Amino acid sequence: MTDTLHAEDLPQVLPYDPFDPTFHSNPYPVYEQLRAKGSVIPTAAGVAVLGYQEVNEVLRNPKLGRGDGAGVQDTMIPTSEGLRPAVMFMDPPDHTRIRALVTKAFTPRAVQRLRPEAEKLALTLLNAAAERSAAEGSVDLTAEVFRPLGAGVLNILVGVPRKYLADCIEYANDAGRGLDPAYTLTPEALTNRLAARDGYVKIAEELIAERRAEPQDDLMSELVLVEQDGERLSEIELLTTVANVFLAGFSAPQAMMGLSSLALLRHPDQVAWYRQNPDKASAAVEELMRYDSAVQLINRTALEDTEINGTRVAEGEEVFMLLGAANRDPGVYERADQLDLSRSGTRHLGFGHGIHFCVAAPIARLVTEVALDALTRFDVELVTDTPPTNGALAIRSLASLPVSMKPLGVS
Repeated sequence: MTDTLHAEDLPQVLPYDPFDPTFHSNPYPVYEQLRAKGSVIPTAAGVAVLGYQEVNEVLRNPKLGRGDGAGVQDTMIPTSEGLRPAVMFMDPPDHTRIRALVTKAFTPRAVQRLRPEAEKLALTLLNAAAERSAAEGSVDLTAEVFRPLGAGVLNILVGVPRKYLADCIEYANDAGRGLDPAYTLTPEALTNRLAARDGYVKIAEELIAERRAEPQDDLMSELVLVEQDGERLSEIELLTTVANVFLAGFSAPQAMMGLSSLALLRHPDQVAWYRQNPDKASAAVEELMRYDSAVQLINRTALEDTEINGTRVAEGEEVFMLLGAANRDPGVYERADQLDLSRSGTRHLGFGHGIHFCVAAPIARLVTEVALDALTRFDVELVTDTPPTNGALAIRSLASLPVSMKPLGVS
């Protein structure tokens, strides 16, 4: 691996150039070009799937799972017993057992108790951002609002002491590329990703020990104590689960908040609709997540020979699902490339589907809704219509979102 990677030096594993900055800025024109080739496209490693129905089929097909291929190896978490997968990268029956235990900790009560404090934190951060914008002319919402808000909400949920929060936010910048294929990363980015995992594991180990000694009213304690039919998480299962919560929880919500805010700010008419329909905020968030998905790429491995919409996939081959393309499938959505917050019955694939549906989806939805509710209380203008992204393929996020802003009604 060299410091500067180029698509021409690598096999065509993905159906697009993973190093193209234009693609990172806006992948949807590329998806539209690919769609002309069909909903399932062969690649050097297997197939890429773009269609909504076809992605649904993949996610429900028991012959397509995690396996032990490169996609899983890239996501292993370091433990005292060696590298181990998190629950989201397991296949049944281990996945079924562990997910049942983890789900018991993500109760509606655990999620809903976040809202009041999350709303308060969002307004505090945005008021401070408005003050900085007034003083300096602009402010970066990613750094000043989305990162600390996502970290703060996770802190409320999990109970991460403040002494760890700065490190957790810093690790999130590198962990955000945690699901990208290793061959797409420079040596520096790969080293930083592994360092972020090590950092989260160290914090998780300390917190688990503290909660065993003195349980509190938080998710960490729930995971330590959770039991069903006499089953409990083993020490390694608990560690990988908590580390996975950190790896996903500090990066994915930030990505969702940033992309949803950018999409909204690019459409002033939709901002007005959002303000006029506060009771429909939850549905609006679903449309924003459909329109520009934070999770763009996930993969499965063929555990045995199978087919996807008539295309044969041999055992061991990789299946790459382009969720951003599936969420704009014109065969499923009218005016698929248009943002329409009044769209009814929106169902998107941003959180997956089937047995691997994201267990923390309600939290991601809540924090995004809270951020947008607070943001629309301000008069916000983009400094640039094309802010930079983090360059990630799997979880696409904004590196920064510079805006000028002031409270509504202030001249």
